[in-house]
Amino acid sequence: MENGPKRIFIVDDHQMVIDGINLMLDGRPEFIVAGECTHPTEAIEMLRTAAVDILITDVGMPGMSGVELSRIVKSRFPEIKILALSMFGESQVIAEMIDAGISGYILKNSGKKELIEALTKIAEGQNYFGQEITLQLMKSFKRNQEELKLTDREIEIIRMIEKDMTTKDIAETLFISERTVETHRKNILHKTNTQTVVGLLKYAYERKII
Repeated sequence: MENGPKRIFIVDDHQMVIDGINLMLDGRPEFIVAGECTHPTEAIEMLRTAAVDILITDVGMPGMSGVELSRIVKSRFPEIKILALSMFGESQVIAEMIDAGISGYILKNSGKKELIEALTKIAEGQNYFGQEITLQLMKSFKRNQEELKLTDREIEIIRMIEKDMTTKDIAETLFISERTVETHRKNILHKTNTQTVVGLLKYAYERKII
C-alpha cells in the first residue's frame, strides 16, 4: 500500500467488537490500529493528537450517534476517511451516514475478507458499500422513483388526509369539487398500492412525504 501502512482508529460502544476488529487486522502489515475508544466524545478528543487515516465507527451508540460523530470528524479532520459499521442496513440511516461524509458502510456480520476489502478500497480513495447495503440503497432509490409518480396536488391531498380533513374540507380548502377530491383519492391509493387511509399514511410516513 502506498505511503506505508494506514493508521486505523476504532470507536464502538462494545469492547468485544473492537477486540474482534483488532484480531482481524492482526498480522496485516498494510494496517495499524492507532487507537480505539468506546465513547464517541472521547474519540473526538483522541483524534486531535492521533495520526489517523481511517476511522471505523459504529452507527448506533449511546450519547452520540455514528451520524453525528461522522459529521464532526469530517468537519474537524476532513482528511480522515470513515468506514461505518452497523447491525442493520436501514436505507434512511445509510443515507444519513453518506450525507455525513462516510466512505464506506458494512454490516457487523461481515467477515474478515469484507472488512479488509472495505479498508483497502477506502485507503485507495474509493468508496465501499457491502452487497446488502447496496441492495438497500437500490430499494430506496426505487421507492423514491415511485414517489415521483405522485403529483404535487396528490401529495398536498395526502398531507390534508393526514390532518384528518374530510373530503368536504379538502374540497373547500382547494376550491375544487368533492367529486374531484374523491377522484384524487382513488388515484393516490392506486399509485401507492394501498387500500386504506391507514395504509396510505404508513406509506407516506415511510417515504417522508409527511
